[in-house]
Amino acid sequence: MLLILSVCMSSYVQADNKLEAESAVYTDCKLVEDSKYSGGKALELTESSAKITFTYNAEADGKYTLYICYDALYGAKVVNVTVNGNTSTLQTLDKVVEEAEAGTFIMSKGDNTIEITPNWTWFRIDYIRIDNSNSTAVEFNVAPTPVDASASEAAKKVYTFLYDSFGKKTISGVMTGDMETANGDVTQHADVKAVFEASGKYPALVGFDFMNATGIDEDNTWYKDYTNRSIELAKDLYRRGGLPAFTWHWRDPSRQTGEFYSGNQVKTPCTVKISEALNADGSWNTSSDLYAYMIKDIDTIADYFLALQELGVACIFRPLHEASGGWFWWGTDGAASYVKLYQLIVDEMVNQKSVHNIIWVWNPSTVDDGDWNPGADCYDVVAIDIYNNAYDYSSNYAAFDKLRTLTEGKKLLALSENGPIPDIDKEFAEDAVWSWWMPWYQTWGSKYVDYTSSEEWTKCMGDDRVITLEDCSAGWGTYTAISSPKALPATPDRSVLYDLQGHHLSKAPTKGLFIQDGQKILKK
Repeated sequence: MLLILSVCMSSYVQADNKLEAESAVYTDCKLVEDSKYSGGKALELTESSAKITFTYNAEADGKYTLYICYDALYGAKVVNVTVNGNTSTLQTLDKVVEEAEAGTFIMSKGDNTIEITPNWTWFRIDYIRIDNSNSTAVEFNVAPTPVDASASEAAKKVYTFLYDSFGKKTISGVMTGDMETANGDVTQHADVKAVFEASGKYPALVGFDFMNATGIDEDNTWYKDYTNRSIELAKDLYRRGGLPAFTWHWRDPSRQTGEFYSGNQVKTPCTVKISEALNADGSWNTSSDLYAYMIKDIDTIADYFLALQELGVACIFRPLHEASGGWFWWGTDGAASYVKLYQLIVDEMVNQKSVHNIIWVWNPSTVDDGDWNPGADCYDVVAIDIYNNAYDYSSNYAAFDKLRTLTEGKKLLALSENGPIPDIDKEFAEDAVWSWWMPWYQTWGSKYVDYTSSEEWTKCMGDDRVITLEDCSAGWGTYTAISSPKALPATPDRSVLYDLQGHHLSKAPTKGLFIQDGQKILKK
């Protein structure tokens, strides 16, 4: 009788394209009764294992807009939404019983599976509603030139390459971690070689990190060696016609810690707030120590780019990434402070230091981060980080569509971090052709290249719609060759120890991996 009643209720609510949460299949959720909810009930998700599964019978193939009515309870949350295996996120507001658009999803005629799981727990789901008007996406209207009006010739060429390729081809990439194998030849770096060994081809875009360029330990030899090796690889990659893409895990600018994490990821999190360098009216307090340190750090990064600019090298740069998640210090002080800091970086580097060889990337934490947008004149590309489960080659079209809407179709869209690569056939079939994708590194035990099978790597890297380093052999035509690479430090600073993320250790651990004298040591 209960099964019959449940089926009848589902049929009844679906007639209005509205499905009540309590009538769905659910696990590890708490049923809550309250007259403020539709139908007098809602499901509460407090466990990471909680899941609600709806079945929606679509009348025809097409794109459908999904709305979710939620109760955020104790503040804003992030909700995972998966439709037929394709996942996006919904960031709730700090409101009670609010209906919000979760995204536009492809559905097939007949039954479709919609799952809701927590990204951040402690919220309630009242119902979902499907708009079957066969939604249409925002049209792209991307500017043909970079936002920097004084962009160098190299930067213009790189941007034109991105612009001309967008929607037609995807650029393959990979992030680098460990620099022990860095010898000035990017094809011999362990992370780049991992892609070659899996696919038979090299990625055209390679990611590097300025995480050791600034901060309390910036003068230690190991830190300098790490950054210098990255720079030499970036030069070699550009010489070969590839794309260097820099991230900046900005370590504590106050010098109180050596961290960039703000939470329990580390023992001594960075607690600095951007607002500590602001006046009461929101302007920068240029006489504060924190502001001085921030400018010093920004100038350090600018100088690295200026050295590359002199050689005719252009780069992609992604500062202050994933801010709204709050796990980095630059995201703990709210959207308004974040926007000011992003704009400060652009102004200091472009207008004060005359850095003009950058393609700028804004990387929100979620596809709903409109309040965190630093301004369309500050970036060329909007990118998102999506880590699907191993061997899940989804195109991530739902996130693609939401980013397109977020930026009114005026920006290039990229996957700035990912686990498995999107299947190239799905990218085109589902109208989600990313400018590039960049799996996180294979080294330091991360193994993200292995999240994609060798068969899938080979298929995609061998497809004419995926750009590899081999496709870029003509080069950029703007690189100024140097007779010999910049000398690298022969030996690291023997007075310090580091973990594999470059964190300074006060003493050698009794167990595990660490770096001493530039060598990786394992204590069992």
